[in-house]
Amino acid sequence: MKAYHLYLIRHGMTQGNDEGRYIGATDQPLSKRGEEELKKLAQNADYPYADVFFTSPLQRCVRTLEILYPGAKPQVVPDLRECNFGAYENKSMEDLKDDPSYQAWVAAKGKSTPPDGEPVESFQKRCCTAFAGIVDQLLRTGSTHAVVCAHGGTIMFILAAFGYPNRPFYHWMTGNGQGYEIVITPQLWMSAQAFDIAAPIPENAPQNNLAGLRGVMDAFEDNRQE
Repeated sequence: MKAYHLYLIRHGMTQGNDEGRYIGATDQPLSKRGEEELKKLAQNADYPYADVFFTSPLQRCVRTLEILYPGAKPQVVPDLRECNFGAYENKSMEDLKDDPSYQAWVAAKGKSTPPDGEPVESFQKRCCTAFAGIVDQLLRTGSTHAVVCAHGGTIMFILAAFGYPNRPFYHWMTGNGQGYEIVITPQLWMSAQAFDIAAPIPENAPQNNLAGLRGVMDAFEDNRQE
């Protein structure tokens, strides 16, 4: 049976990622370090072949694809954009650590809405609907290898919603410029809207450059336990 291989790749590092800030709706470019790290990955790691490309509209994703897949002409999918963190946008854990509403939000592990931010249910729904639209397009056109460049939260929601093995949202954090290969078989997708999570990508990339949310969550949990 025909299988479809999709490669979900998180954008490269921004200054906000490097500083542990919540950069969601903010259209921040890649940092100089982020560009350099992506170029090293492009030279030294094996990114999979693809014949069609999709991206969030935010410039950090568009630029990531330009570096990793020169000459690619991606389709922009607006609903792949990252969550709007509202009052927490561009702020770090250090900035917010004494804010009771922030403490409650982090303790809820993404299941509540930041002040003036996007409701988590809305974020999840639009990410999953956008992804399902991509899959349906591939099934119609017959393209079997696709790259989707998006954000950490977007990728995590997609994998937690549709992926097998089934794991919690935070299990699927990934480093900048890295992600996961998923394999879709039409029968499984049509019957259960599910796919197999095959492996991290690229195969030979270091797995120690996680930035942003995992660092924030781990530090907060450490502080709670002290």
